[in-house]
Amino acid sequence: MIGRGARFLAAACVPACVACRGSGTERFAQNGIVVSHVVAAEPVAAGAPAEVAVAVYFWIANEGDAPDTLVAVESPLAARAQVHGEMPSGGMTMMVPVAAVPVAGHEMVRLAPGGLHVMLEGLARRVVAGDTIPLVLVFRRGGRMSVRARVVRYGDLQAALGMAAAPAAQVPSVRLARSDGGVFDLAEQRGKVVVVFFGYTHCPDLCPLTLANFAWARRRLGARADEVRFVFVTVDPRRDSPAMAMAYARGFDSSFIGLSGDSAALTKAQQAFHVASWVSHDSAGNVLVAHSASVFVVGRDGALARVISHSEADVERITAAITEALGA
Repeated sequence: MIGRGARFLAAACVPACVACRGSGTERFAQNGIVVSHVVAAEPVAAGAPAEVAVAVYFWIANEGDAPDTLVAVESPLAARAQVHGEMPSGGMTMMVPVAAVPVAGHEMVRLAPGGLHVMLEGLARRVVAGDTIPLVLVFRRGGRMSVRARVVRYGDLQAALGMAAAPAAQVPSVRLARSDGGVFDLAEQRGKVVVVFFGYTHCPDLCPLTLANFAWARRRLGARADEVRFVFVTVDPRRDSPAMAMAYARGFDSSFIGLSGDSAALTKAQQAFHVASWVSHDSAGNVLVAHSASVFVVGRDGALARVISHSEADVERITAAITEALGA
């Protein structure tokens, strides 16, 4: 079953048109839905075209009040087109099929590396950088929308999507709600090392494991633990209030900080660290939130000191990265 894509703030209004240019990227608009940054990664695998899969990425902005849902993708160039999401599992990244992508009113969903993407399989011909791939996006309310994906080299993919290849060295300002009604401001933590993880309180495995590793790492730091802030940021604000996020984090250690906020604030926080998230369901219908699962270590100067992938975020590596950031 499909999940919600990573949520981002809606783009500025674009006049209704079939295809709009002039802002550096082609835009396609219909019935309040605007699709932009439609790009495909040039295949690097050898073999016949029908044996090669192509990943396609794009942004969807819903400029109306009513929610809409992307329910299907078609391409005359491919035998099959399916939305997939990437989900960490057992130290590996798995691709899972996604049946629909909801887009709330006045919000944007971004299909991007590390999150949702469209996989085209069984190509009728080989595609290379500079080609275009015709697509039809089918929306529940907005109907069928024809768009074109520009094929780019994999190394140019991030730039074509308007994304940096990695979080900026200097982490942008992040302000999120605390349970006491105050605001946690990352910029005010200068002089401390800040360890950040994005998750959600209903997470069945990865989040509690990571926070448990945080707790053990804090114990290993001994007297220097007071120089570090461990921060848990929810990716599930509809269920996780600031109070719930704080209670969850402090269930692992009384010094931990749990944060939530409104959609705009959490979107800004996720963008600052290039974190993606989307909602899916298991076979029993339970809600799951797939999300990027790296651990971010921010140094005393507010610059990103280390990114630890979820498969390497054990107690030893977390402790070592913090110790290095603390310095002598």
